[in-house]
Amino acid sequence: MEDNDIIELFNSRSEKAFSEIEVKYGKRCRKIAGSILIDSRDAEECINTAYFSLWNNIPPKKPESLCGYLFSAVRNTAINTYNKIKQRSREALYDELDTILPSGGSVEAEYDASETARLINEYLLKGSKTSAKAFVLRYYFNMSVGEVAAAMVMSENAVKSRLSRTRKGLREYLEEKGVRV
Repeated sequence: MEDNDIIELFNSRSEKAFSEIEVKYGKRCRKIAGSILIDSRDAEECINTAYFSLWNNIPPKKPESLCGYLFSAVRNTAINTYNKIKQRSREALYDELDTILPSGGSVEAEYDASETARLINEYLLKGSKTSAKAFVLRYYFNMSVGEVAAAMVMSENAVKSRLSRTRKGLREYLEEKGVRV
């Protein structure tokens, strides 16, 4: 079916438009979303959101290029989803470190934060290079435990154990240096 025919199905509010667009562009949509998102369920959700966007926007719009409009919608939705997932992941990482780091808010807290950062660097430089690398990959580069394990050619359990020991040691070190946690 040609793009103009599919657009007409959308204009006439025929649900057949979904099946036709899936037949014609579904595989490429999965490739686009899958190149941005790891989880195939998230990718599938992005595609469904893009299809729904077409349903809501045609009419009144009549895109010059249906595939361009669709692929752009899939890509943008996938990027937004990726950013939301990363944000949730970042928040989970901060929760892991919450028992170590002091909370901030004032000028004094800003100074304390920079001093705490200096102490964290000092602690990591004194310890095992492998533990420091795992810590930096996890908490600075926001990598999952699985990604850290793959990057360091270690098991996930070994990485988790190393991170746990590093956090515990860091907490003790910061308390010893007078940082209230």
